[in-house]
Amino acid sequence: MTVNRKISPPLSELSVPKVLPYTTQVLPNGIEMLLLHDPDQEVFKMDVVFDAGAYYQKQPLVATTAINMLNEGTIYHNSAEIAEIFDYYGAYVDFNCGMHKAELNLLSLNKFAEETIPILAEILSSSTIPAHELDIYLCNKKQQFLVEKQKTAWLARKEFTRLLFGTNHPYANTVKEEDYDRITPEIIREFYKERLNAGNCFVLLSGNITPEIRHITTETFGKLSRPSNTLQTPVYALQPALPGRSKIEKEDAVQTSIRIGKKGVRLTDEDYAGFLLLNTVLGGYFGSRLMSNIREEKGYTYGIHSFNVSLPETAYWCVATDVDNKYTEATIEEVLKEIRTLRSELIPEAELNLVKNFFHGDLLREIDGVFAQSDALKHKLPYGIDNCFYSEIIHKIKQCNAPYLRELAEKYLNPEQLYIVTAGKHPYN
Repeated sequence: MTVNRKISPPLSELSVPKVLPYTTQVLPNGIEMLLLHDPDQEVFKMDVVFDAGAYYQKQPLVATTAINMLNEGTIYHNSAEIAEIFDYYGAYVDFNCGMHKAELNLLSLNKFAEETIPILAEILSSSTIPAHELDIYLCNKKQQFLVEKQKTAWLARKEFTRLLFGTNHPYANTVKEEDYDRITPEIIREFYKERLNAGNCFVLLSGNITPEIRHITTETFGKLSRPSNTLQTPVYALQPALPGRSKIEKEDAVQTSIRIGKKGVRLTDEDYAGFLLLNTVLGGYFGSRLMSNIREEKGYTYGIHSFNVSLPETAYWCVATDVDNKYTEATIEEVLKEIRTLRSELIPEAELNLVKNFFHGDLLREIDGVFAQSDALKHKLPYGIDNCFYSEIIHKIKQCNAPYLRELAEKYLNPEQLYIVTAGKHPYN
């Protein structure tokens, strides 16, 4: 059959999300285990999630150092032997530290679950935090830090979060060079003992979760010593600065990094779906107004985007870009112009429908497959919701109209409330 390339294929309505159900099981020692099953897979993923992010550390770098040191040696295996075991069985192991959560992640073939899951349990229960490997890790990270702090993007980002949250709040993530020298094996071992244990975690299994994998997990993680969790959650006060302009001077910079933003909208807020849609119109995709104006029309930058980040205690919204020094002020003015337009004019119906379809498709991509759904689930659970959130947000997006989005722009995108940070070489006035 010959296809007529001059005729466009028929358009069809985007599908609704197919959310996989999850079940919960409590292991013999009290660890909660969540199961997200997809029989079509030949692999499984295990996430061990702790309340052990940077929010809980007593000094900078402790949380991220502790989770990354778990792979450097246990009572039974050194770091090389651990790496060789995972490599031999074709497994992938990863370590991540966020603001509130820290994670151990294992991706393995089902047929090797009996060999890989016990090693992950060993890493959790029997890490020794060897001093020599800690020194190497800190030395490497310190060098990376010294390189990063020379970049204008890093300077702008750090100043923006400092203004938004306050210097002493964990969300500002303030790190200095000397902080690397203050880390000792004893400090990391104390955090490991307090926070990275079976009494302060849950397990999320996704993929083809066979009875054998459940049995192996029960026989390993279910028998770990589980201390009672009596840890107190620290309380920090947000101390935002007054909105306005902040300049970080860097004489040798050929580009200026710009961050423009303010407090955002949290994931559980009623306006969350509408605000994300509004943000997409402004700077949330390649065809956005900021990209069309500042990149395509003006040629000031290779890329500019805006985003909203929801955190357990607050949220923030930001426009980010890097421009030639001579275009700094013009770029800021164009961003403010686009914001004022959203506050004063209705979004045309054709543009709004285009953005709705893009956003709908982007949400479907975000939960495409069992492993994407497991990642989404573990980030939704701290807010007391699950992946049914996606069906709800798509329904809300479909109900959004131009007058409502203009109301949201007036409510949330007040130019008088913006922090405007520039890092680079500024012309002298």
